[in-house]
Amino acid sequence: MDESGVDEAYRLYGAAIWRRCVWMLGNEPEASDVAQEAFVRCLRHRRRLRPGRELLGWLHRVATNLCLNRLRDQKARGADWRPETTMQDQPSHEGAASARLIIAEVLEHLDRRTQELAVYVFVDGMTHAEAAEVAGCSERTVRNRLGRFLERGRRVIGMRTQEGS
Repeated sequence: MDESGVDEAYRLYGAAIWRRCVWMLGNEPEASDVAQEAFVRCLRHRRRLRPGRELLGWLHRVATNLCLNRLRDQKARGADWRPETTMQDQPSHEGAASARLIIAEVLEHLDRRTQELAVYVFVDGMTHAEAAEVAGCSERTVRNRLGRFLERGRRVIGMRTQEGS
């Protein structure tokens, strides 16, 4: 793929990648930075990439990993992380921030593949078959990894429920 292919990819997929980052980070400026970094990496690796569904899957993986890294870094620094108030008409920013922190905590101790698959299915709304295709694994792997994710989620939410009692 050449530079014009990267330009075309940005036109086709830029908004979708940005929306994914906004959903994951809850912060438009940070989402813009992460989405931009995903396309910078696309430009850097353009010779190895092919346009189409394979490229979209690659962009999804890169953006997801960059967002997860950003969330992990914020938590490690103990940053007082809050979503931006520039997102218009968003119900309950506090609730959204709390949900994102719980999600980050659930994802924290899971391997990268499980994290990616959970985002594909529960954030992007992909079917197991679509997630398997994008991730380059079997549907059985998707089911197994999502089982790990859900079990970890139950434990984290159970711990939070006990703390709140």
